[in-house]
Amino acid sequence: MDASPLHDGSAVPPDRPASAASLSSRLLLLTILFVMLAEILIYLPSMARFRISYLEARIELADQAALALLAAPNGMVSAELENELLRNVGGKLVAMRRQESNALILSDRQELPMLGKPVDLSKWMWWEAIVDAVVTLSGNADRYIRVVGPSPRDPQTRIELVLPTAPLAEALRDFSWRIFSLSLLISLVTAGLVYLSLQWLLVRPMQRLIGSIVGFRSAPEDARQIIRPSARRDELGLAERELRVMQQDLRHALTQRARLAQLGIAVSKISHDLRNMLASAQLVSDRLAASDDPTVRQVAPRLVSAVDRAIALCAQTLRYGKAEERAPEPEIIALRDFIEDVAAGLGLADDGGICWHNAVPEDLKLPADAEHLYRVLNNLMRNAIQAMPGNGDLRAAAAVSNGEVVIEIADTGSGLSETAKSHLFEPFRGGRNGGSGLGLAIARELVRAHGGELELVRTGPLGTTFRVRLPGIG
Repeated sequence: MDASPLHDGSAVPPDRPASAASLSSRLLLLTILFVMLAEILIYLPSMARFRISYLEARIELADQAALALLAAPNGMVSAELENELLRNVGGKLVAMRRQESNALILSDRQELPMLGKPVDLSKWMWWEAIVDAVVTLSGNADRYIRVVGPSPRDPQTRIELVLPTAPLAEALRDFSWRIFSLSLLISLVTAGLVYLSLQWLLVRPMQRLIGSIVGFRSAPEDARQIIRPSARRDELGLAERELRVMQQDLRHALTQRARLAQLGIAVSKISHDLRNMLASAQLVSDRLAASDDPTVRQVAPRLVSAVDRAIALCAQTLRYGKAEERAPEPEIIALRDFIEDVAAGLGLADDGGICWHNAVPEDLKLPADAEHLYRVLNNLMRNAIQAMPGNGDLRAAAAVSNGEVVIEIADTGSGLSETAKSHLFEPFRGGRNGGSGLGLAIARELVRAHGGELELVRTGPLGTTFRVRLPGIG
């Protein structure tokens, strides 16, 4: 056996997937991927917000620098103090504008390039902030940026400053690295917790189910391979309980099948030996039939009939117990002439008691295995003859309907009993007129092998009709 039994009745799968292809590994990777994706969606607005906060902080420092300029006599400061104020702000130019006064300006007196549209911190849009942050982080922004915003002290006062973008880009890179590190840590912790949870709740129970299935497949006769359901009340618990029921039913069916197979072999051997014995009895009964004793001559036909039925039963049992029928080898058959040959083989042309009617169209043809079809029709017509001892009408008809060839065999016998009807196509149970029922069972198997169906249309005191449906040409 490839699978080794465990204490709980399951077995380890012999061909476990590689670690990278296992369900657990895929769940872990997907969890990390999805958490990182969520962090990216969070990161972009966070980066834009960080950039706005950075610029607001510079506006506040610029406002403080402007206050220092206001406190100076005549609004004038030395070049050293002006450079120190600008260095503290981190900008190249600071301006404060009030409605009732002129602008106060701090500048490092360097010529600045042409500046683009200013960033107004009083009315910014989040998608514009995200785009500007990405452009700054990628290094494609201008060397300087002009920022306009209200003073933290007085909303009526506006502060303007010019900042180099290099320090802002560096700050964004530091912020991005911290966010990435934190996101990776959160992803790993989250993925680990999800992995352990799924491993405990789903993967291990599924591995147990798979182990039980593989072990049961390897040794269905071993009762230890039947899974022992856990006390779970969820879907997996239901799957375990249903799997146990299925395994028990299948084990019972396989055991019964094995016993029936052994019984069938024994019956076949008995039938074979019994047929040889009955052959000797048939010779004796034939000699008794030729006796001059009136009493013997009266009893002999019944004895001969009983021996013939016993031999036929043994022969049918042996045929049924053999391997399954070969696959059909269809050929085009002219049905009217074919049925006429079957009737001739049964002696209908020479039997004056039974009136034979062949109502099959002369041009009707169908694809079928000749040997199989002969056995089917021979069985149906022979049964019909036996149902009409002495005299009656036997009729064969056929037609094409919905791409099928429909053949009907009808007799005017006394019909089938209720027991025969309820077990009509069951071997050894559905026979008519004392038969074994093997003929109808075999006939139905042969018809179904062609993709058709054999069915009882009607039965009663006025007769019985069987219908054979077979696929037509094309």
